[in-house]
Amino acid sequence: MAKKRRGPTKGLVGGRYRPLTDDQVQRIHEAALSILERTGVQVEEPEALRLFEEAGAAVDRESSRVRIPRALVEDAVGWAPPRVLLAGRDPKWDLELEGVRVHIGTGGAALNVLDLETGQRRPAVLRDVVELARLVDALDNVHFYLVPVYPTDMGKDVVDINTYYAGLANTTKHVQAGIYTVEGIRDTVEMCEQIAGGAEALRERPIISFITCWLVSPLKLATDVTTLLIETCRQRIPVVLSAAPMAGSTAPVTLAGMLAQLTAEQLSGVVLAQLAQRGAPLLIGPIPATADMKTGRYLAGAAEFGLTNAAMAQIAQFYHLPIYNSAGMTDAKTPDVQAGFEKAASAVLAALAGSNFIHHAAGMLENMNMVAAEQFVIDNEILGMTMRVLQGVEVSDETLALDVIDEVGPGGHFLTSEHTIRHMRSEFYYPSRVVDRQGWEMWQQDGGRDAVERARDIAHDILAHHRPEPLDLAVESWIRERFELHV
Repeated sequence: MAKKRRGPTKGLVGGRYRPLTDDQVQRIHEAALSILERTGVQVEEPEALRLFEEAGAAVDRESSRVRIPRALVEDAVGWAPPRVLLAGRDPKWDLELEGVRVHIGTGGAALNVLDLETGQRRPAVLRDVVELARLVDALDNVHFYLVPVYPTDMGKDVVDINTYYAGLANTTKHVQAGIYTVEGIRDTVEMCEQIAGGAEALRERPIISFITCWLVSPLKLATDVTTLLIETCRQRIPVVLSAAPMAGSTAPVTLAGMLAQLTAEQLSGVVLAQLAQRGAPLLIGPIPATADMKTGRYLAGAAEFGLTNAAMAQIAQFYHLPIYNSAGMTDAKTPDVQAGFEKAASAVLAALAGSNFIHHAAGMLENMNMVAAEQFVIDNEILGMTMRVLQGVEVSDETLALDVIDEVGPGGHFLTSEHTIRHMRSEFYYPSRVVDRQGWEMWQQDGGRDAVERARDIAHDILAHHRPEPLDLAVESWIRERFELHV
């Protein structure tokens, strides 16, 4: 079986890459406030309209336009917690989201899977949620399990409880997913209260969180999802405010204009969430992207993708709010060279910028439409290298090694030095066997196989042998009696 290495690499400190100056961040902030006060957002959900109106926003019910004053935005940002805990069933996978601490994991919700056995593209099903959770559970550099597929064999009335159960039963890492009905929210929370040991235990250590794609760019709240956002906030379960405008399509073509609009959109969500439940734990969820000006298609692997996601990390730090944003995506259709360089570029930029919760960073292909088991394995190595970059270079008397250099002297070597033996395991990142570092002759003797073939072997090995920590048997029995499960 593929061996685990040094354990979690999560929570390292980023913030070294800053594509925006402080003045540029301030100008984007001022532009966002101007957008909210002058242009406003369209809101049709009745409870949201009531909350905005009672808080002093200018509500035009005839046009459903809500204009939000600067003071209300500033108050709401202050009410939102600057630190959010996303707990794992195993505390070693707890994610403390604040400042410039970095955590990287999966994303969703793809409708298709590149089948590990046939190599063919097929619709995703609930069984994939199970197997991908088991796979992710064994990959040390993937820090959380955001359910990466939407199971197309599930009806809307049962998809929420089944998706969360399939994830929680097959990994001890934090589980996050989109949510589709109010009843699904309530059922999932009830199940997780049992797993966590009670209602308050779940709020103290939330082993799940919800994604709400509540906003349709530009500046329009999606009515049904806004209802889900309000319910989630009142449940006091961490929630993501996800919005993904495309420069040139659903946002201005200029990157600064897109960032200003997206910041305004996120701030409108912060205000609504805090009006629904003061102190509601949330992650702003800006996912800036660009449109292909030739076709209008969403571009996942563009250079601007990593750049603008890093810029939004800076803006989140300006507001002292945890951020969920994106990296590691690709427009490639298979695990190939294009997938490798597109994924690595955005992952390194987002991590160096100090993004707290970087999703889509493992497993995704074909924009957000497909995942592949072997790609999760490959991305685990990309993320391991990314996190090693975050560690930086330790400079101390011990690491400067002046006495060692003096002892070895000109013309010597350091291979047998005690200093080398003492530091060689901690100083370098050692990838799994998906990465081949042999010479040509040894590589040929081992079959001359490429990284994708080796990754498939590792994925098969994990799925055949890795057994995640199961749920408590009494809790498992209660869940199966209480809910309609299909796995």
